[in-house]
Amino acid sequence: MSLPQQHQSKTIPPATHLITHDNHAYDSIQNSSSTQTTLLSEQAHINDVFTENIPKRVGLSDMDGIRYMIFGSLFILGVDSSLFPLDTVKTIIMSERSRQLHKQNVFRMIYRIAKDEGILRFWRGLFPSVIGSFPGQAMYYMAYESTQEVVDKVLANNSSHGAIFTKGFLSGACAEIAGGMFYVPADIVAQRLQIQSTRGFVHNSRLYSGPLDVVKKVLRNDGIQGFYRGYFAYVGAYAPASAVQWGSYELFKGILFRTTTFLETRFRINSKPIPAKENIVNGISGGLAAICAITANNPLEILRIRTQLLESRNKKDAESIRRGYVQLASSIFHEEGWRGKL
Repeated sequence: MSLPQQHQSKTIPPATHLITHDNHAYDSIQNSSSTQTTLLSEQAHINDVFTENIPKRVGLSDMDGIRYMIFGSLFILGVDSSLFPLDTVKTIIMSERSRQLHKQNVFRMIYRIAKDEGILRFWRGLFPSVIGSFPGQAMYYMAYESTQEVVDKVLANNSSHGAIFTKGFLSGACAEIAGGMFYVPADIVAQRLQIQSTRGFVHNSRLYSGPLDVVKKVLRNDGIQGFYRGYFAYVGAYAPASAVQWGSYELFKGILFRTTTFLETRFRINSKPIPAKENIVNGISGGLAAICAITANNPLEILRIRTQLLESRNKKDAESIRRGYVQLASSIFHEEGWRGKL
C-alpha cells in the first residue's frame, strides 16, 4: 500500500533538494575549516618564529683555535691600550684611603695630574699590563669556549632562557678564573706604577724606576706569591662580574633576536628583514650586559685593587694582609662608609 503523493512529498524530499542542501552545508563546513586552518597556520608560524633559536654559535670546534686566540688577544689589547688612561684614573681613585680624596672632583684631579706630571702619566704601567694581557686573553677565550661546549653537552643543547643564561654564566666565571693566572701578576706590577706620583700626589710615596724595579722588589719582599696577592680577591671581583656579563649577554641576545624576528613576521616591516639585525642585537645585548656586570662588580673591584696594592714592608699594609680579605672590606666600610665601596 503506497502513501498518498502529498504525504510522500512531505516525508521524503526530492533527491535534487537533498543534494543541493548537502552541497551548501559541505561548502560552508569546508570554508570554515579552511579559515580555521589558515588562522592556526599563521599562529603556528608566528609561534615558530618567536621560539626560533638564535643563529648557531660559532664554537671552538668551528674555528682555528690558535688564530682565534691570537686575533682575539690583539683586538682586546688594542681596546685596553686605548682605554688605559681611564683605568689609571679609576685605579688612583679606588686606591685612595682618605675621605678627603674621595670627595675631590674627578676632573680637577685629572687636570692636576696632567699639569704636574704630563699627559703620558696616564699611560704609566701600560707595558706590563700589555705583557700580561696577551696570554691572559688567550686563556680567557679558550676557557670560555671550552666551557660553553662542555655545558652545552651537559644540558643536551637546551635552548631555554634559563639554559642560555646558565651556559654564559658558568663560561664567564671559568674564563675569568683561567685568565686571572696571567692578569693578576701583570696588575700587581702595572698598578704600582699607575698610582705612584713623583710629586707625592697620592698616598704611595714608595717610588719605582720602572716595571723591572717593581718585579725585583716584589720578589725580594714577598717572593713569587707576591705576584698572586689578591688573586682570590680578583676572582671574587671579576668571576661574578664576568659570569653576570656573559650570562646576561647570551640571555639578552636570545630574547632580542627572537623578539625582532617576531616583529618582522607579525607586522611584516617593509616585507624585509631588519638590516644588520644580528649586529644591532649583539650591540644592544653587550651594552645591557655591561650595565649588569658593572652594577654587580664595583664594590668587589675596590676590594681587589686595595688588596693587590698591599705591601708587606708597610706596617699598616702588613696588618691588613694578616687580617685578610673580609677584614679589609669591613675596615673600608667602617672608615669610608658606602662611598668607599662605590
